[in-house]
This record gives sequence, structure tokens and C-alpha cells, in this order.
Amino acid sequence: MLVATIWCEIRPGEIITEADVMERFGLSRAAARAGLTRLGFDGWAAPKARMGWEVLPITGQLIGNILEARRIVEPGLARVSLSSDARTELEQIADILTALGCGESVTTTSSVRQHVDRIDGLLLGAMNPFTARHLRKLWHHSARITHFLEGDSGTLFRRDDVFDLLTAVLGNDPSGIERARLTLIAAQEQYFLTQLLKNDAPLMPGSGLTARITQKHAATNRRIS
Repeated sequence: MLVATIWCEIRPGEIITEADVMERFGLSRAAARAGLTRLGFDGWAAPKARMGWEVLPITGQLIGNILEARRIVEPGLARVSLSSDARTELEQIADILTALGCGESVTTTSSVRQHVDRIDGLLLGAMNPFTARHLRKLWHHSARITHFLEGDSGTLFRRDDVFDLLTAVLGNDPSGIERARLTLIAAQEQYFLTQLLKNDAPLMPGSGLTARITQKHAATNRRIS
């Protein structure tokens, strides 16, 4: 169910019930209830009285929080120590990505993403497991935001940091690794902003704007009083 949430098969902001989950995924009622409870426990959904569960909406505030957290946590990848097997696999991936080139087709992009995900997985596997668990969740959120904003727009997000990252990792260059990760985050932030500016959906309560205005007014009132 988490995978369906990340891939936006379950839409952000959608209200889902145990019956919906049972029908979509062919689960028993107990399994559907457990899956929804797990989504709620991990912060992907919230219970709505007499309605079901609301999947976490994607808002400007959420995007900002995710990117800010990643800028704090992700540079920790620069300090990982990879095994010889992991380094060998990274060298093989580098050869594959070089062969794939910079094709624009959906098939090529999908293949590149699979190998890039493996690079991230190898780096994550070498981190402190507690930090890795936190970072994995941040990446899941980033992936969901990307899938949602890509939609059927025809504009896919492409990672341009990969070869710089591989060069830095294989060259034992911590500063290069950190630079590549921060470059990726900046590129994703720009992509998210560009896609949001193309979106004609109205800002609604909960979009993040309302919350910021409310906080600003509250702070002003405290100063006045």
C-alpha cells in the first residue's frame, strides 16, 4: 500500500476506506485495516471520523519541509564507507549508465532511474541505520511529490548529478559527494517549482499558504499584546 501511495495510485488528499483497499488490492478486512493503520502510524494518512483515511496531501509547505530536512540529513552520505562489493557494483552501474547515454525516451529514463535508485540504495545501506531510515522516508516523500507533479505533463524529472556523484564516490571525495547531493536537491526544488507554476489548481485551506498566514498573524498579535 505504501508503494501505491508513493506512486500516487492512491492520490494525495484522497479519502480511502477499508472497503476501498480490500477491493483495490484484494486484501482481507484485517489486512486492509492493518495497512491503513500502518500508513497512519508512518504519517502517510490520517483518520477522518466516519469517512475513512485521508492520504497526506501534497502542499507547498510539505515540499519545503522535505527539502529542508534533506539538506540537513543527506550530506551524511559523504561519510559512508562502502564495501569492495558495493564499489564494484557502482563501477558496473557507471558503465551501464554511460552506455545508456542521455536518451530522452520514457524507456531510457525508466532504466536510468532504476540504476540511480540502486546507487542511492548502496549509499543508504552504508549509513547509520537510524539515519538511513529517516533519509529513506524523506526520499519516499520526494519520489511521491515527483510522481505527482510529473503526472501526465510529459515533463519528467531527470537527474544530472549522477556521474558527478559516481566520480566522487569512487574517488573517495566526501566534498564531491556532498556537493552532488545538494545539487540534486536544488534541481528537484527547481523542478517542483516549475511544475507547480504550471498547475492551475486553486490554493485551498491546507495548501501551506493558509498555515503560514495564520502563523504570521498569530506572531503579530503576540507582539501587539
